[in-house]
Amino acid sequence: MEIKEETRGDVAVLTLMSETISGPEVTDFHDKVKGLIRDGFKKVVVDMGNVRWFGSAMLGVLVASLTTLRNAGGDLRLANVAKRIDSIFAVTQLASLFSTYESLDRAVSSYVIKPIESKS
Repeated sequence: MEIKEETRGDVAVLTLMSETISGPEVTDFHDKVKGLIRDGFKKVVVDMGNVRWFGSAMLGVLVASLTTLRNAGGDLRLANVAKRIDSIFAVTQLASLFSTYESLDRAVSSYVIKPIESKS
């Protein structure tokens, strides 16, 4: 599986370049996430705009990667999720576990915490 990596401030963006993802290649993704944590990145967005389908192994790796990031004090968010992939999350009852966004920009900006203005 080809994974394109970029950073936007303190957010790491991983773009999955394959249309179909399955089998042992999915471990590369979790290894990439662990490497990001070692490099100090705890906010990760996965751009799934190219992915049309993935198998149960990728679903497991996404859950494992989310857990790894949360245990390190971070989070994993998904962008550009195809309807077929979204249905996998719904059927497996994992939709509430993942934060999904309709665009990469929205997913990245979701990490920005806006200060609360006081009403003085």
